[in-house]
Amino acid sequence: ITPVAVLKPVECGGVTISRSTLHNFEEIERLDIKIGDTVLVERAGEVIPKIVKVITSKRTGKEKPVKVPKSCPICGGKISKVKEEEVAYYCINPTCPAQLKRALLHFASRGAMDIEGVGESLVEELVNRGLVKDLADIYFLKREDLFKLPLFKEKKVGNLFSAIEKSKKKELAKFLYGLGIRYVGEKIARILAERFPDIDKFFSLKKEDLENIEEVGPNIASSVIEYFSQSSVKQLIKKFKKAGLVLKEKKTKRESSLRGKKFVFTGELTSFTRSQAQEEVLKRGGEVSSSVSKNVDYVVVGKNPGSKFNKAKALKLRIINEEEFNKVLEKGEI
Repeated sequence: ITPVAVLKPVECGGVTISRSTLHNFEEIERLDIKIGDTVLVERAGEVIPKIVKVITSKRTGKEKPVKVPKSCPICGGKISKVKEEEVAYYCINPTCPAQLKRALLHFASRGAMDIEGVGESLVEELVNRGLVKDLADIYFLKREDLFKLPLFKEKKVGNLFSAIEKSKKKELAKFLYGLGIRYVGEKIARILAERFPDIDKFFSLKKEDLENIEEVGPNIASSVIEYFSQSSVKQLIKKFKKAGLVLKEKKTKRESSLRGKKFVFTGELTSFTRSQAQEEVLKRGGEVSSSVSKNVDYVVVGKNPGSKFNKAKALKLRIINEEEFNKVLEKGEI
């Protein structure tokens, strides 16, 4: 549950601002924000509106405190913190439409099942019309259902069904990441799929089985165990299998030529998309980072690189172009 400040429209950096995230309720308490306050707003990085402070001298006494809601504003279900020490509140209703919409977008995203054509507007329609009630329902859609949706003609429907069918062949690592298990990002999903190449194995795992993996800490282990202990998840996996998903990692000898090497990408590549280039690194046992640090081994620079390029130069990191990157993929080094 992310609180958002609704502001009287104001010009900020050439853009009209009318909303700003408040991140969490502890941030509201820290800034002492009340309903009706006058606040100072800035655009962080010239993009994201951020409330910096409250102008307390403008208070009239009519301001009201911001209260933590007792229920989800979308479904009315209970909300709570996953852990007491955390600051965020979550809706714990597994059938919450808002949760399902975000979960479906994540499941269909490029890093997960990569179902092209599944965007916010389609997800809104599918969930609001009751055509999708869980993640697996995307595989049981009927053409006649989609023809009823705005702007869905023969070609668009055909393209979507082709993308859905293609996604059934995605490797287990992509599927695990797509499930949206707390703390399980792309890297951890890949590690888990390598160690446990059959989805059914996850239902009998013990916490120590996961904690014995170097990269998996107690938080990740607990989250995975908790997720797969739910009866609703067992039913969901059965439904995925019924739809034709295999959910087993292919037993192929995995390359390790880039094991221990960390890559950062900046700029546009010509022979790969960004995700394809990252996938090539991961397939060879390497790591991909979204930020530049002294622990990065290679910074791959394409056309029109961003600020990462300048930071890499400042840190005197190994900077390579696309041709050199291809050599690294081929030989493990330049």
